[in-house]
Amino acid sequence: MANSMQIKSNTDVRDYKEEIYFGMTLRQLFFTGLAGAAALCVYFLCHRRMPMEMVSWLCVAAAVPFGAMGFIQWHGLPFEKIVPVLIRSRITLGRPVFFRPDNPLRQLVNENKKEKGKRHDTKRKKNEIPTPREGLL
Repeated sequence: MANSMQIKSNTDVRDYKEEIYFGMTLRQLFFTGLAGAAALCVYFLCHRRMPMEMVSWLCVAAAVPFGAMGFIQWHGLPFEKIVPVLIRSRITLGRPVFFRPDNPLRQLVNENKKEKGKRHDTKRKKNEIPTPREGLL
C-alpha cells in the first residue's frame, strides 16, 4: 500500500492567523513594539527623577495596556472592543449583557405550534397523549 499524504488544516477557517515573526501575528507584533516603546519612553522620562524600582513599575504599567491590545481576545473580540462592552454592561446598565440572536424561522415555528396547540387542546382530555395525525408521518 502506498503511504497517503496528509495535509494539516484548521478545523475552522476563521481561526486561521498568519504568523509573521516569532510566531506572532502582525497585530501582536505591532502592539508588542508599542508596549516596548511606551516602556522606553517612561524609563527615559523618569529614570533620573525617581528610584529605579518605581521607574520599573511605571514601565510595566505603561506597557500592559498595549500588550493587552495585542494579545487578549474574548469571544473573538479584540481588547479595544471588549472595554466598551464591559463599561456598557457593568457600569451603564448595571447587569451583564447576553447575546440572543433573532431567529425568524424559529419564531414562526413556535407561533405555529401555539396555534395548533390551542385548536387541538380543546378536544383533548387533560392527561391524554396526542396521537399523530395521518399525513404527518
